[in-house]
Amino acid sequence: MKIALVGNPNVGKSTVFNALTGSNQQVGNWAGKTVERKSGIIRRDNREIELIDLPGTYSLTAYTQEEIVTREYILREKPDVVMALVDASNIERNLYLVLQILELAPRVVIGLNMMDLARSGGITIDTAELAKALNVTAVEIVAAKGIGIEDFLTEAIKIGSLPNDPLTSEVPYPDELEQKIRAMEDLLKKTSWASRYPLRWLALKRLERDPEVGQEWKAVAPSKPLLPTSRESCCDSGDALKYELREASELPGEDLLLAYEKEGWTKDHFEMAFADAKYSYISRILPKFMTQEALKRPSRTDSLDRWILSPVWGYPIMILILALVFWASFIASAPLGDAVSQGMAWVADLLVNALQLIHAPDFLTSLIRDGIFAGVGAVLAFVPQIAIFFAFFSFLQDSGYLARAAFLGDRMMQLMGLHGKSFFSLVSSFGCNVPGIMATRTLEDPKDRLVTILLNPLIPCVPRLGVMSAVVAAFFPGTRGAIAMLSLMFISMLLVMFSALLMRKVVNQKERSAFVMELPLYHLPTLRNVLWPTWHKTYTFLKRAWTFILAASIVVWVLSSFPQGVPMESTWAGKMGGLLSFIGRPLGFDWRIMVAVVFGFTAKETTLSTLGILYGVAADASQSIAQAMTGAMSPLRAYTFLVVYMLYIPCLASVVTTHKESASLRWTGFGVAYNLVLSFVVGWIVFHAGLALGFQ
Repeated sequence: MKIALVGNPNVGKSTVFNALTGSNQQVGNWAGKTVERKSGIIRRDNREIELIDLPGTYSLTAYTQEEIVTREYILREKPDVVMALVDASNIERNLYLVLQILELAPRVVIGLNMMDLARSGGITIDTAELAKALNVTAVEIVAAKGIGIEDFLTEAIKIGSLPNDPLTSEVPYPDELEQKIRAMEDLLKKTSWASRYPLRWLALKRLERDPEVGQEWKAVAPSKPLLPTSRESCCDSGDALKYELREASELPGEDLLLAYEKEGWTKDHFEMAFADAKYSYISRILPKFMTQEALKRPSRTDSLDRWILSPVWGYPIMILILALVFWASFIASAPLGDAVSQGMAWVADLLVNALQLIHAPDFLTSLIRDGIFAGVGAVLAFVPQIAIFFAFFSFLQDSGYLARAAFLGDRMMQLMGLHGKSFFSLVSSFGCNVPGIMATRTLEDPKDRLVTILLNPLIPCVPRLGVMSAVVAAFFPGTRGAIAMLSLMFISMLLVMFSALLMRKVVNQKERSAFVMELPLYHLPTLRNVLWPTWHKTYTFLKRAWTFILAASIVVWVLSSFPQGVPMESTWAGKMGGLLSFIGRPLGFDWRIMVAVVFGFTAKETTLSTLGILYGVAADASQSIAQAMTGAMSPLRAYTFLVVYMLYIPCLASVVTTHKESASLRWTGFGVAYNLVLSFVVGWIVFHAGLALGFQ
């Protein structure tokens, strides 16, 4: 059985999906789209069910990729049943999508989520009357508390198992519209299209001159199973079902459409008339199942928004919240990071002692201590920082605050020529640039997306901030360190603003898209909704640390250890650094820094592990690595290194993600080149300005 989960954004689809599928999920992209594909396997009563979480959308027109993906899946994959999740506290607007779904799929179950918030807002919904009005099954849910989710699934399985499609109520359109719809139906019912799609829906879309209607598609099976039952993995779009466009046969009705146009019934006229009819129908049936009492006092959301969205208090509150997030991520987590480093050092000593007892070769002991544990151990010290940051981010997103922050950030974004939703992406990048780049999917305009994608690498991620804080603490102790860190962040923000204005001209972005975003009701996230995405992101980082970064650490150790018996400058790594020294010399960099910069391209985390190996620091706290650098470079050179490190080429994973999201090798190459040139130019300016001011 195939079940599709559909709903507006922010109605709790992810909560329901995660509760039903658990860890048995697959995440990737829909074929040919930059929209996330989430699917999972559920087993009930020895039956395997495929649950597809379709993108959140407000309608099923063909204007955004989310709308197209959701509609195409229902039309072409024909799921056995559609689970339509509705926000009970905002049911009038949510039912518009439900009516569109009912025109596509006869087997639908409505899940009324957030019933607790609806009741607190004075809203009473008679579920039985709602089911009767639309002739569908409806279930009450409070997904955040796990209430009603299993009942929702049970009803969906029951409806999906029926031998015949149930009869659903149709939206009654005005007489003039009904005549035109029936005339188009008469022309279409004789074609093969009528056997593939619901006839009434096909007539509506033909009258709207929908660009997707009239194309013939041939399904192409994927080379691998759609839903492996293994643990969650990230797949490319090649794993998803694809369609190839064939030569389309001409649809009838063109003469009829031309006649309607002469009467003033254009494409836009039909679209507006159908939408008005649906909302009029909702308004008529709403009193049958919903009543709303006047509240004696403002709701909790209204009371909070009076302060949080205030043009006076909103920004100080946002700065305070972000400051708390960064303080907890980088200051409060420091003891945990030190504990991880000391634990790794203890394990390294234990292994080294064991190897010495069995008289293992010296190179093997050095590989374990100076390669693997010095490299990976330095990186694992960042795990507490990453976990705490993503926990805060998940909490703010699920509580409803992050949407408000984007609303407030819209004013700043507009000054830079960016869309307000770019704020989501840029804030996400403080955790990791990869999800930050993927967060640009919320931007509808392709040029807005491209500009935001190209700006993302200028935001320092958690690994970069961790390395920066360690180096700053060694070279600029006390208050000077706070000033140095703030100045680096100021440089980053200044360059983001400058680059935003430049990128708009480069991509020829002349018009600014309107910022429209639904502000969800505030609610306290459940522990599961915070910990699950935090664990997923942290697990992904750990997986990289034990595979990719482990391999990189071993490579750096080999390059810095061979030929054996020679000074470090004469090893392969030293020779590589010597070849690159002409680039680093104008900025005051030694060969070690240049090698670390090169390996930092693979993953920013490897910069610290590389420095730990090249400066001869065995598995120890990251602070000692930075301290080892103090004997090799001056504070001015260290600050210049931090500027270059903060701005230069994003990590390999970010480059790959940029290519996937932009679907352009040319723009990906431009972004890499821009970051590289900008970092060294700004670094050169900082270094020589410092020399001119008498700093060393």
